[in-house]
Formats: sequence, C-alpha cells, structure tokens
Amino acid sequence: MRFLASKKNIQNLLYATLFLLPLHPYVFYVTLFPCLLLWAVNHCTTGEVKCVRPRLWGLPAVFLACAFFSGFHSPDPAFSLMNWAFQPLMYAAIYLLILSLLSSVREKEKALYAFLAGAICVAAYGFIQYANVAGMAADMTAQSWVDPERFPLLRRRMYSTLENPNLLGAYAVMIISILTAFFLRERQKKRKWAFAIILFVLLLCLALTYSRGAWLSLAAIVLGLTLFYDKRFGFLFFLIPLVLFFYHGQMVERFLSLFSGEDTSVGLRFALWESTIAMIEEHPLLGVGWGSYYLAYPDYNFFIQDEHVLIFHAHNMYLNMLAEVGIIGGAAFLLTFFAQGFLCWKLYRGKASLFTRTLGLGGLLMVMAIAVISMSDHVLFGRSISFCFWSLSALCVGSGDW
Repeated sequence: MRFLASKKNIQNLLYATLFLLPLHPYVFYVTLFPCLLLWAVNHCTTGEVKCVRPRLWGLPAVFLACAFFSGFHSPDPAFSLMNWAFQPLMYAAIYLLILSLLSSVREKEKALYAFLAGAICVAAYGFIQYANVAGMAADMTAQSWVDPERFPLLRRRMYSTLENPNLLGAYAVMIISILTAFFLRERQKKRKWAFAIILFVLLLCLALTYSRGAWLSLAAIVLGLTLFYDKRFGFLFFLIPLVLFFYHGQMVERFLSLFSGEDTSVGLRFALWESTIAMIEEHPLLGVGWGSYYLAYPDYNFFIQDEHVLIFHAHNMYLNMLAEVGIIGGAAFLLTFFAQGFLCWKLYRGKASLFTRTLGLGGLLMVMAIAVISMSDHVLFGRSISFCFWSLSALCVGSGDW
C-alpha cells in the first residue's frame, strides 16, 4: 500500500481526474476516490504529502457547514446530504489535493496540459456531434434549448460532453481565460502557435453554443484584459457594433434578443428570480436545503404553474445559493468565489515568478467571466463545471509561490 501511495502515483491519479472532469459528470470519480484514499494513506504513514491549508479557509468552512445543516431542512434530507457529500465536499477535497500535491512549476504545467487535453477532446466531440444535423435538431426540440417560434432557423447548438450548450459555454470561457493569459505571455513560438490554435477552436465552440450569457462573459474577459493587462484591448469593444451592423445571421439575432421582451427564456428567468426571492424571504437561515431547489420550487411556482415541469435551479448563482443554504451560507459561498479572484489578482500584481503571475491573470479573468455568466444562469450547478472551476482556482492560487 505504501508503494501505491507514493506521491508520484497520487499525482498521476490527480492528472487523470483533471483530464476526465469535462468528459463525463461521473466517470472522474473512478480516479478521484482512489486519489483521495492514497493521499490519506500517504499522509498517515510516510507523511511525504502534507495537507496545505487554503488561504481564507474559514469562508468555505462556513459554507460547507451551512450547506450540510441545510440538508436536514430539505424536503428530501437523504438526497440533499448525499448530494452534499458528492459535490461541495468533493470540490473542497480536490481543491486541497491540488494545493497539497502540485507546488512546482513542472507539476502545475502537467495539470494544465491535462486540462488542455480534456478541452481538445471536448471540442473534437462537439464538432462531430454538431455535424449530425438530424440528431442536433432532435436534441434542440427535446431539451427546449431554444424558442422555435422566436428562432426558427436555429437548428443546432453545440453542447458536446457538457450536457447542455450553456454549460459548454461556461467551460469554454474558463479554459479560454487561462489559455489567453498563457498565450499573451508565452515566448516560445511553437507553444504560442499551439495555444493560438486551441484558443481559436474553443472560441468557435463558444460561438456555436449560441449561449448569450457565455458571449457576455467573453466581454468580461476582454474587460479584464483592458483593466489589468493592456488598455489597448478595450478597442475590441468597437468590433461589436461593426459586427452587429454588417452581419445579420442567427448569432446576432440571438444576441440582440437579450434586449427585447420577446424571448420566452428571458421572461422565464425573471419569473424564477421572483420565486427565488420568495424562498429566501421564507427560509433566510438555512434555505430550502442544499441541492433542493427543484423540490422546493413547486411551492413557489408563480409562473409556469405545471407540477410536471422541473426547474433545477434559479438561473442565477447569487440568488440560488442564498435560497438553498440561507443568507449566511450563501454569503460565505459568494465570498469564497470572489476570494479566488482577489487571490489571483494579488499573485498577478505581486513579485512571484512569471508562470505564477500568468496563472494569477488567467484565474482573475476566469472569475470575472463566471461572475458575469452566473447572473443569468447557475452554471456551477453543473457537476463538471464546478469541479473544473474549483480545480482551476486551486491551481491558480496554489501556495507554492506565495
């Protein structure tokens, strides 16, 4: 067991987990659980791998405690507690794994390559899937991913392995955030070209998701680059009116629908937010229970009024967290979320190595992007998206260069 629990073997399991995260919402547990077990064995026997305490650790501890106790307040406590064990508890576990196991530049580079390999697989499968016109049209109809009366020509939206187009859009902007920082700061021509090609492919995937929230989050990345890297990036915003003026395809029509009152999905979001605010008002301390939004929603269904329609989340991360785990727990989560951006900003503005400062910039852009998309969607509801976000955050704020 000691041989199996060597640091190298545990790291290899972690790299495999990072690769698998976006490919399937459950398969990565096959490598994550052995990784955690061997890490615990190593820590208790040889002590080769230490447990690194994260910065500002009190905030996630408060959130985890509130989320756990909220489960007893859920309409289905067993489901809520099981969901807590397999999601937020595991987010914390993989965060600690990355902090504890990956400290050198080489180790972090391997983790980044694992993420990029996963992103390439996601993109490749997405294009194969997108080429299947009949299958895509059937998915669009079955999943109600677009209003056919409002967008009759929109027959396909890429979603790849991420279950729906909005989740693929969120995943794409996370990888784009990190990759953009490394592309800008890379000095080797071959790697710069490789980063450029992957960026282009991911941007194309992002466009084909037709995810309006993800498109807006891309603007947040540009804003971050303008504010923190080079003000000349601000000129990219002038491209938006030019594109809207000269191009009149489905992408422009989809984007402009955000600002009209004709889109049913926009109207639904406002109705959901009204219901969610009512949940918060009635359950301010512990919320309706972690992961139990869809169980509580029928009692607050002021809009759809159909008990057979399942609404899994509030399409707004900020309101959803407050509703599920209460004001204290929700605030702790949101502070933990934005603390990742603050810590990345400190690294980027500090005197650490170029590699670490580049990770800091990428992490800062990622938090800004997810903060924007989370105003109109709760993408961290997606298991794979949350695991990717917290894993990348841990990689960016890892204590090795503080």
